Amino acid sequence: MHEVNLSGSYYEIGQTYGRILKNVGFRLPVRNRIDQRLATECRMITENVFPEIFDEIRGVSEGSGIGFNDLCNFVLIHPQAVDTPGCTGFAISKDGETWIGRNYDWYYWVMEGTESYLTEPRGGYRSLAQTDIMIGREDGVNECGLGVALFGIPSGFAPGVQFWVSIRYILDKCRNVEEAVKYLEETPHHCAFNVLLADLSGKKAVVEVNPVITRVRWAEGDYIVTTNHLNHPDMRKFTTFEPPDSRVRYAKCVEELGKMSAVDETSIQRILSVHDGLVCSHIENMGLGTIWSTVTHLNTLRVWRAVGHPCSNPSKEDSRLVKEVR
Repeated sequence: MHEVNLSGSYYEIGQTYGRILKNVGFRLPVRNRIDQRLATECRMITENVFPEIFDEIRGVSEGSGIGFNDLCNFVLIHPQAVDTPGCTGFAISKDGETWIGRNYDWYYWVMEGTESYLTEPRGGYRSLAQTDIMIGREDGVNECGLGVALFGIPSGFAPGVQFWVSIRYILDKCRNVEEAVKYLEETPHHCAFNVLLADLSGKKAVVEVNPVITRVRWAEGDYIVTTNHLNHPDMRKFTTFEPPDSRVRYAKCVEELGKMSAVDETSIQRILSVHDGLVCSHIENMGLGTIWSTVTHLNTLRVWRAVGHPCSNPSKEDSRLVKEVR
């Protein structure tokens, strides 16, 4: 996983990253035909919600030489294929401290292009976050102690904001769980996903998103779990397909978290590394499994990250964000 540090205005951040892409000879991957009407509608909605992201895209375009419209289509529009996602995450609070544990499962070939960003945008909060797509983010924590992680849900598509752009917005613009929930409830979404949220106050929630409706599950105890299926009663009718291991992973995390008497990075890493319950994913026949694993301590902004399977790859602390929490 490549570590990237970016700061300045959104345009300056984009221009810096664009130059990095140009220096390594990056080319956009070939995508199937884009639904141009849907792409136009998604862009219009995103411009109203998060206009600064277009300054960054413009900077990336000018720094890299990649066409602006091509970058917009790549970043703002889903490739229109419904894959089988597989990610596992939870938030837990004990003794006044809050933690997030998260495994990001995807195809192994993606690992070469994964990145961890320290982002310091002018007009936004500093954050440390991971992704497999430029400009967007899939999980992270910001300087306010707000942690967020994305979990895919197989579904269709509609005009709206792409999920990895929404995660970026939450990290850049939201101070706590309430602000992030408000954003997710008020924003038109491009596709379905779950979002795990937790903050310094110990508040924890999972927001289940569909282009039609959005619902919130609030933690009723010390912890909350999500994987790749819908749990809120209002959302179940929107299920079109569930990854066959999603409920297995969910149940295993609930079981393990229910037994925890003390919480630290080691105890969370242990849960993320277990094979009983398929939490640490090895679906070798599909070339798919856990490609990164993170433990985040929201009170200190310390992040431990394993690249690849956490069962066999050591977690290393990333302290780039660590400063006094605002």
